[in-house]
Amino acid sequence: MNDKEQKQRERAYKIWEEDGRPDGAHDEHWKRAEARDEEEDVTNANQEANDQFNESGERGRNPADIRPPSTVAPD
Repeated sequence: MNDKEQKQRERAYKIWEEDGRPDGAHDEHWKRAEARDEEEDVTNANQEANDQFNESGERGRNPADIRPPSTVAPD
């Protein structure tokens, strides 16, 4: 088991506890843990991009002129 899967298990367990430890809701808790994991990945990617921008010394540029990286692979 890798670290990411362990974190997801811990999140699902915490969600289960927060919901009052109901029986039979494993799939729902697991999906909610996955969603939180995806949100964390996006947050981390945004933070890394922000850090790179700040380190590049491009503070004088207009933020509206900066385009995010493409999520579509070129054909």
